[in-house]
Amino acid sequence: MTDSTRRGFLRTAGLTTAGAAVLAGAGAAEAEAEPALPADARGDLVAYVRDVRKGELVLMIEGREVVVVDKRLVTRLAAAFARARS
Repeated sequence: MTDSTRRGFLRTAGLTTAGAAVLAGAGAAEAEAEPALPADARGDLVAYVRDVRKGELVLMIEGREVVVVDKRLVTRLAAAFARARS
């Protein structure tokens, strides 16, 4: 992996993390210090839940799929999905 690709991945991963935190809407009582959105953040963000039980998310980054595990975020997204369906 070249340095420029590594930088792009880290920048996109940071943007994904910040976007996921915004989507999850952490409550004040539970909130930890939320990461700041990078100043150069722009463009589309695509992620999907691959396995709800395992807490696996797939991030689509520059034509690649990166699997991350965040059970807390997946639980919150699943709850939001359930609310939206009703």
